[in-house]
Order: sequence, then C-alpha cells, then structure tokens
Amino acid sequence: MTFLEGLLLGVTGVLGYRLYVHRRYLNRMLRWISGPLDAPVPDASGVWGEFVSRMNRRVKTRQQEKDLLESALEQFQSALEALPDGVIFMDDHHRILWMNALAADMMGLLPTQDKGMPIEHLVREPDFVAYLQTGDYSEPLMFHPNSRNQVCYMITLISYGADRQLLAIRDLTQLEKLENVRRDFVANVSHELKTPLTVINGFIETLQTHHETLSTEKRQRFLDLALAQSHHMGRLVQDLLTLSSLEARATLVDETQVKVKPLIDDLVISAEAISAGAHTITMDIPEDLTIHGSATALRSIFGNLINNAVNYTPADGKIHISWRNVANEGVFSVQDTGIGIPALHLPRLSERFYRVDRGRSRETGGTGLGLAIVKHALSRHQGHLEIKSQVNVGSTFEAWFPKARLNQS
Repeated sequence: MTFLEGLLLGVTGVLGYRLYVHRRYLNRMLRWISGPLDAPVPDASGVWGEFVSRMNRRVKTRQQEKDLLESALEQFQSALEALPDGVIFMDDHHRILWMNALAADMMGLLPTQDKGMPIEHLVREPDFVAYLQTGDYSEPLMFHPNSRNQVCYMITLISYGADRQLLAIRDLTQLEKLENVRRDFVANVSHELKTPLTVINGFIETLQTHHETLSTEKRQRFLDLALAQSHHMGRLVQDLLTLSSLEARATLVDETQVKVKPLIDDLVISAEAISAGAHTITMDIPEDLTIHGSATALRSIFGNLINNAVNYTPADGKIHISWRNVANEGVFSVQDTGIGIPALHLPRLSERFYRVDRGRSRETGGTGLGLAIVKHALSRHQGHLEIKSQVNVGSTFEAWFPKARLNQS
C-alpha cells in the first residue's frame, strides 16, 4: 500500500466516522423534535451541541409565547364572562364560535354542544331570525322571546375582521318594567287630576255665564263643590310628594324615639271627626310603647290605615286599633267590620292608584296612594304590610315592625 493509498484510506475512515456521528445526532434530533415538547434535550457536542442549544432556546421561546397567548385568552374569556351582557362570537355565516355563560342562558343555548352551529337554527324566534337575515344592523333589535314571558333583550350585531361577527345581548327587562310603571303612573296622575279639574272648570264656567240668574244657594253649592275638588287635588299632590320622598331615600333621615300611644290618640281624634259618630272606635295600645323611626312616616302609616277603616266601614260598624308582640316582631293592627275586599284584589292593594271600586274610593276622598305610602314607609322601617279580608265581614290591616326598632318595658 502506498502512502497516498494509506492517506486516502485514513481520510475515508475519518469521514465515515464523522458521517456516522452526524447520522446518530440527526436521528436523535428527529426523535426529539417528533416527541413531546417537554422531552429532555438530547446530549450533543460540537456543532450539533450548538444546534441543539439554539433549537432548544427557540422552542422555549415559542412555548413561552404560546403560554402568554393562552393566559391572555383565558383572561379575555374571564373578562367576557364577568360582563353584565351576553356575548356570542360568530363567523359571517352566523356559526357560533364562542359564547359566555350569560348569553347561553339568555338565548337557551348550550356552550359546548352548540359551538359551530348556525345560531338561527337554534334560536327560532321569527323576529330574531328576520333581524339576522336583513343584513342591516345599524339599529339594535328589541327582542321579546316568546319562550320567556315579559322578558326584553336589546340585541346588537357588530361585524369585525374579515369574516367575524359579535352578537351583544343586554337584558332590558327591568328598564322596560320601570318605563311601563312610569307611563302608567303619568297616565294615572293625569286621570286623577282630570276629574276634579273638569268639575272645577265646569263650576267656574257656569258661575261666569249664569252668575246673575243663579240663586245664592246654588252659587254657594257650586263653590263648595269646587273647593272640595280643590282639596282633593291638594291631598293627591301631598300624597305624591310623600310617596316620592319615601321612594327617593334609602334610609330615614329624621329617626328618633317616637311614643306610639300619643300619636295614635291624635289620629283617633281625627278619625272620630271624620266618622262623625257613625262608627265605634276602640283602641288597645300600650302606654310605654316607642318605635325608633320617623314620626312623620309613622303618622302616615298609622293614619292611612285608620282612615281607610273609617272610609270603608258602613255606619254602625266597629273599628278596633291594637298592638301585639309576636316572636321577634311587633304588630300594629286595624280591624274593621267594613265591606271587605275580594281575595283576588289583595296582592295589588298597595300598588299606586289601584282601587277595588273607583267610584267608592272617590266618594270617600281617597287618592289611591294611601297603601302605597304605608308599604314604602314600612319598608324604610324594615317592616311589612299584611292584609286579611273577607267580603261583607271586614278587613284587618297589619303593620309589622322588627323587634330591633321597638322599646317597651
């Protein structure tokens, strides 16, 4: 063997060995790359060691970026879950990509099972489907689902990106109820004021036109009737102011220790004047009873209940005013032998302007706000109103107060 042949053989051997080493490292790298991301980095030296080190840093960087993105996505989804509105992400074919739990509950959807489904295939309400199909989303949809009674949602659809849509759902049920209450309140006040104003205007026009031909007695009667209607409007305005004040304040600002017996004595004297001897009014109130509360509000509570009994109890009827302690509460009670109230009306008696008999209520001078005032005044004292009644037998109105507000030796 010549020197050249030997040298060539040696070089060939070295190259073969290096080729073997590179193949071995290459196989290790292929197995590592194909394995799990948390697999240990294979041992290597030389250029393969540098390659493995750089690959490892790159994988760790990508993993960190992936972890950061997942964390950001989780935080974003948590924020969406905390929103007071329902949120649904869709593609441009209205297929559901993701929704928060509130949206699923509002629309009757299943967050996992319904993913990927067109939303109009799941929510088959005609108004909702028509809104989606119009393609004009410049105005929100006021949505009243047929499957949910008295529920109102405001639905807004917003397009974003190339082919993505966001469906936002806001529950306006309470706002709509408040708006209905406000509308009814305005209508009721207008109606209550319209009758006395019509009467007063009629009397004034009659006096202006026929004052020379009317007798003194007729003129005086017209004036008396007009004054009575004016007083009725004054009571209505005063009750409205009282009710507004009670509703506007979360707490009472003039609380003190109120002696109950002297307050009831004054109210009974007024009730006897209204009754003019037509009723027998009895009372059983402890002398030492005091309530921590507003004297003005308590007068409204007790006065309205006593006056109602006088106004709705026929002549020769009996009215009994009493106080009793029951467990952890005290109960102010007004019991009468009046006309009674049908059971179907009892749940609504404390609503503003609700009347069982409108004609009868106006005859007695009622404004339709008395029991609403009682209810709100009691709530400011952490109490509540209970009503028991039987037609042609009588009624019992009870104002319940918590023990914490009572002081009785």
